[in-house]
Amino acid sequence: MKKKILLIDDNHDTLDLLELFLYNDYEIITAVNGFEGLTKAEKELPDLISTDITMPVMDGIRFFNRARKSELIRETPIIAVTSFAKNINIKSLLNLGFCGVIPKPLEREAVITTVAKAMEFTEKKNGKGEAVDGEKTK
Repeated sequence: MKKKILLIDDNHDTLDLLELFLYNDYEIITAVNGFEGLTKAEKELPDLISTDITMPVMDGIRFFNRARKSELIRETPIIAVTSFAKNINIKSLLNLGFCGVIPKPLEREAVITTVAKAMEFTEKKNGKGEAVDGEKTK
């Protein structure tokens, strides 16, 4: 059975591209804002969530904070997707608790690598996994 990923982004092209990169290996669910994402996450219980940071209705930070308070999904790892992926922003997002950051514009390798590392991170239930930032490993 494929692991399930919830992709949240208000841009349909971004959702389509993320789905294109991931659909072979994962079951994909999509939502167009944080509110819809929260509802779907609590219903579908995905293994991983990817959320855009800047969205109407409920942005990615508010979504993250609400998800961490939810009994059903508070332990689900969440990756941030953002066009503001400068080093300081990446560190800030990781410090908030995101398990990875995927920069925009999306690059196939960065998406696949970050998601794979986040899935590994989730399997290490001992809490000693390392966050990932979408950058190529040196």
